[in-house]
Amino acid sequence: MTWMEKETREAPRSIEKQLKENAPLLREFAKWLKKSPPLFAVTAARGSSGQAGLFLKYLLETHGGIITTTAAPSVFTLYKAKLNWKNSLMIGISQSGESPDICEVLQKARKGGAMTVAFVNQTQSPLAELAHLVVPLWAGKERAVAATKTFLASLASLLQFTAYFSEDPKLLSALTKLPEVLYTALEMDWSCAVPHLTKATDIFVIGRGFGFPIAREAALKLKETSNLHAEAYSGAEVMHGPFALVKKEFPLLFFMQKDATLRSLLEVVKKANSCKAKTILALPQDLVRSTQSLGKILLPLPKSLHPAYDPLIAIQAFYLLAEKLAKARGLNPDQPQHLKKVTRTV
Repeated sequence: MTWMEKETREAPRSIEKQLKENAPLLREFAKWLKKSPPLFAVTAARGSSGQAGLFLKYLLETHGGIITTTAAPSVFTLYKAKLNWKNSLMIGISQSGESPDICEVLQKARKGGAMTVAFVNQTQSPLAELAHLVVPLWAGKERAVAATKTFLASLASLLQFTAYFSEDPKLLSALTKLPEVLYTALEMDWSCAVPHLTKATDIFVIGRGFGFPIAREAALKLKETSNLHAEAYSGAEVMHGPFALVKKEFPLLFFMQKDATLRSLLEVVKKANSCKAKTILALPQDLVRSTQSLGKILLPLPKSLHPAYDPLIAIQAFYLLAEKLAKARGLNPDQPQHLKKVTRTV
C-alpha cells in the first residue's frame, strides 16, 4: 500500500477526532466573531491549501455573508505594499506552517489590525506563532508528497467553523454525519475510469460553486501524481474559450453536487457529448438516475449529505482513483518528480 492510499484511508478517522477536539474552540470563536463580524475575510495559502481557501470563500459568502478573497503573497513579500487591515479576518491555511510568504502575509495583516487565524497541521510552526487563534487539523504525520488527509481535514475544519458561525441547522446536522459518509466514500469503486485515463495526455476537470475548489484540487493531484496535464475550470468559465480544445475522446471529469449549479453543469456535459468527448461524472447516488443517459462513465458517491459537504466526500473517493491511475501509468504517487513535501516560497 502506498503512503498516498494509506493516508487517504486514515482521513475519516482523523476528521472524526478533529470534529470532537475542535468543537469547543470553534464554537467559542464563532460566538466571538458573531458579536463583531469582520468587514471582509482574506485567506493565505498555497497548493492544496489554496484550494481549501477558495472553498472557504464559497462557504463564508453563502452561509456567513462575509466577502472573502485570497491574498496574493507577492503584494507583501515583493511589492512591499501596505494595506488597511482594520476590522478584517485573515485566515492562513497550511500543512506545515513553514512557507515564508504565507507567514509574512499573516504577519503584515496582524500588524495592520486583522484578526489572524491559522488552520494548520503543525501547531508548533512559524505560521501558528503569528496567529491569534490556532486551529489544529489533527491529521497526524503525512508522509506522501501529495497531500490528502491534510486537505480533507482542512475542508472539514472549515465546514465546522462555518456551521457554528452561520448556525445553519442543515450544516450543523450534516456535520455529525460526515465521518460516517467519508468511510462510505472509501468503498466507492471508481476503478472503471482508470483504463480511460491511463493513456490520456490532457483532461479538463470541471466543477461549479462548492465543487470548483475540488475540481482544482483534483487537477492538481493528476498533474502531481500522474504527470497528466489537467486543467480545472468552473462550469461557466470553461465555455469562455477553453471549450475550443474539446474534441472526440477528449476526457472531461465533472464534480457535481445537488444544488443550483447542477443544471448548468449538465448543459456543459451535453455540449461535450455533442463533440463526442469522454465525459466522466462524479456525483451523489441520488443524482445517478437523472444523469445516466448523459455521462459516458459514472463515478458513484454516497447519497447527498449536503451540497457544501458533497465535494469533500467526492475528493475523498477521488484520491483513491488518483493513486490507482498513477500506478497504472507506471509512476509512484508517493514520489512525484521535481517535488518535495514542504515547499517554501517567498
